[in-house]
Amino acid sequence: MTSYPLRRGEVFREAGPEGTAIYEVDSDGLHVLNASALAIWELCDGQTTIDEMATAIAELTGLEIEVAATEVAATVDILSQLGLVDV
Repeated sequence: MTSYPLRRGEVFREAGPEGTAIYEVDSDGLHVLNASALAIWELCDGQTTIDEMATAIAELTGLEIEVAATEVAATVDILSQLGLVDV
């Protein structure tokens, strides 16, 4: 089954020296994402599969596709556990 992760709820974001702060209104949650996690979170548009995300990240970073796929899947899982995306 192919999944299309989708960012959840209303969020506010602000870039800072340690990463980008994401404030999720519905849960009153505040999370700081590093550049990689932010890029993956932004790709969670409900139209892009995890495999497509991995390909994009591999192309951007030069990572091997297998490594990128593992990193993307793990990051999407964490974002889901934090309530920032629905899978």
